[in-house]
Amino acid sequence: MACDRDPSWPRRKATTIKISISDVLTIFGEVFSRTVIKQWVKKSKVRLYWRVLTPLIILWGLIYQRLNSDHTCEAVISHFFTGAVDGLDKEDTNQFPVSYRLKSESTSSYVQGRLRMPLLVIMSAFNQVRETILNWIREADDDDEAYTWKGHGVRLLDGTTFRLQPTPDLRSTYGQASNGKGMSHWVVVKSVIACCLFSQAVIAFVEGGISEPAMVGQIMEQDPEADSIYIGDRAFGVYRVVQVAKFYGKKVLVRLEQRTAHKLLKTSQKGSLYSGQDSQVIWKAEPTTKVEPGLEKYPLTGRIIYVQLRKKGFRPVDLYLFTNLMAPEVYSINELIELSGQRWEVEVDYRYIKTTLEMEEFDVKTAEMFRKELAAGLLTYNLICALMTKAAIKAGIRPNQLSFSCCWRRMRDILLQGVPQWVITGNLLVDWLMTRLAKCRLPHQPNKVKHEPRKVRRRPQVFPALKGSRDPARKQVLQELQSGA
Repeated sequence: MACDRDPSWPRRKATTIKISISDVLTIFGEVFSRTVIKQWVKKSKVRLYWRVLTPLIILWGLIYQRLNSDHTCEAVISHFFTGAVDGLDKEDTNQFPVSYRLKSESTSSYVQGRLRMPLLVIMSAFNQVRETILNWIREADDDDEAYTWKGHGVRLLDGTTFRLQPTPDLRSTYGQASNGKGMSHWVVVKSVIACCLFSQAVIAFVEGGISEPAMVGQIMEQDPEADSIYIGDRAFGVYRVVQVAKFYGKKVLVRLEQRTAHKLLKTSQKGSLYSGQDSQVIWKAEPTTKVEPGLEKYPLTGRIIYVQLRKKGFRPVDLYLFTNLMAPEVYSINELIELSGQRWEVEVDYRYIKTTLEMEEFDVKTAEMFRKELAAGLLTYNLICALMTKAAIKAGIRPNQLSFSCCWRRMRDILLQGVPQWVITGNLLVDWLMTRLAKCRLPHQPNKVKHEPRKVRRRPQVFPALKGSRDPARKQVLQELQSGA
């Protein structure tokens, strides 16, 4: 990358300069401001005070907690004292910076600010970033439809769970997990997320539902784009999901259970299919069919596609797909099968969310705080996806060709360490950052197999696993110590 550098600088002495968050996360400065957040706060009907730690800074603190490897509130206060947020609030009229006005190292003010922060403000920020990403994709989508599929946005549906401590409020809200072996120690929250196939960004999410199909209606209601396609596995291949999709004007491509497909094919003229064929069917709700409350049980017209997947060394797999994309001349069987095969990309997105950003478990005590941290974590994820989208569009590639982990690592290091002085002096920050992110290409792995077992080797543990409450365990230790004495 060509740039103008001051020839008087010593060649072996590069100075690192701390910069403002809004300079690095350009979308943060473009989307979030005191004026915008005041409007969101007004809608929430919650009174917030604009003191040293303003709602804008508290919002950044929630994002920084997830972006940083240390997720504690104390790490956020330490971050504030470095002066990293001094230039964040551009509309702050106080002559002294935030780091100068902070007097106490206690986390009390930040913790109280998190508690007072309305969930509506965080969700409004999430929606704003999502809209920005979708607008960039619409503007960049050319005649080749590089960032859509035949003009449709593609949403990958999948469910997951989040693990919480068994506090009284969390147990009463979500219940305690159990299985055939008995009651678990943890509270496990069910959730469904819809991710964009091309930008990897989270379009919508719902938590706390009873079942995955029951949460799809809230997912589609949050989607601002009409006529988008939702791809789901067999958990979503039910009448209720297709019923909700018709109500919201969405398209679906879901995998069916074999018995469900055979039952629907009995209503068609063909009755049965050979591999590579499709048939138009009418899906009617029976008295025992689970439906969306408040919606009419209308007959649903669609196509069933059947293909038998064969691979040397493996048993053949019968794949049944249902879609309400009715034009075979536009949406061919092979294209729909290929599109359905890309559903597994959502597993990679979950890996970034739960492993890279460490969102598999939340150390919270109330359901309200869990919802805030979950929304802030997905907002953080989308902020990185936004920068990846911008860098990919500039480089002429798709955002899902970039490595989220590499881009996250570069953003984290820049925020913590700063950037070289020559980048700031030459006004090259944005171009320099976009160029670096565009180089975070996913490696080509020709020898990688898709049937790799999802297993890890057991590592030796220093202490045995604790089962049940700690109180009986403490009493047992005391008894052992007394008997040993």
